[in-house]
Amino acid sequence: MHGSIIIRDLSINTHCGVTPEERSVAQQLIVNVEATYDTTQAVISDDIYKTVDYERVCQVIKDIARTETFALLETLGNHIINRLFETTDAQTIIITLTKKTLATILGNQGSIGVTTSAQRPDGPQGNRPSALLTEHLALIPPGRALDIATGKGRNALFLAQAGFQVNGVDRNREALAACEEKAKQLGLRDLSLNEIDLEQSPSIENNSYNLIVNTYYLQRNLAPAIVNALRTGGILIFETFLIANHHRFNHPRRKEFCLESNELLSLFRGLTVLYYQENTTGKGPYLARLVATKSSNPVL
Repeated sequence: MHGSIIIRDLSINTHCGVTPEERSVAQQLIVNVEATYDTTQAVISDDIYKTVDYERVCQVIKDIARTETFALLETLGNHIINRLFETTDAQTIIITLTKKTLATILGNQGSIGVTTSAQRPDGPQGNRPSALLTEHLALIPPGRALDIATGKGRNALFLAQAGFQVNGVDRNREALAACEEKAKQLGLRDLSLNEIDLEQSPSIENNSYNLIVNTYYLQRNLAPAIVNALRTGGILIFETFLIANHHRFNHPRRKEFCLESNELLSLFRGLTVLYYQENTTGKGPYLARLVATKSSNPVL
């Protein structure tokens, strides 16, 4: 079930203009936003915290207008959309920015503007494969790979192209169909996709994979199955949101989908850590990133 929030005629003052002179003076812009999102949980629970919050959207836009400078309205619109994807659960966003013009432009006073739209990418890195995965690819023994929460297949497709025999699992049928179509276009054969709800069936075949990738999906009770599913010498690539991202951006909306500091290390204490990082500074997103391997005698 999908719905939209609509914001009309939000007035902001921002430094946006082609010339330095234009950008030196704050100009009034009018912003219109339409954002679609999955309303199922909000409708069932009647809970405002399961919606895309109007106030939060407006605050994000005002913060950008107050603190950043742009030459083009198009750039400003795209920046707002990207920030809203980071801070809300919106799936598609359409934003229109208009400003008053002088008579020299239109012949009489009027307004000009732009409309920008985008659909949510699979994760903060869009449709590109995880940088954590690509940076550590040389460490990974060739063979079978499992991509958990495959989505539209940014990691699974990359791995299949790199020569892995890939199994992708996700409960989203539409996303898997998009991945399958892309695989056909690329001529990839070593990619199997399975519609599975791991929350209902939290099990994976033991001792089966040289690589397991888990990005932007957190199911804590799946950790033992992941460890058992790795072959000796196999690699785990795990990356998802920290609780700091929820506190700063209210995304993911449900804080139980976020990791506490060092929690990821605890969940996979049976593996040998090759790389670990928590990012809690800057503009975000705030992530925990783990690369670990399974030794011959893992500590469970």
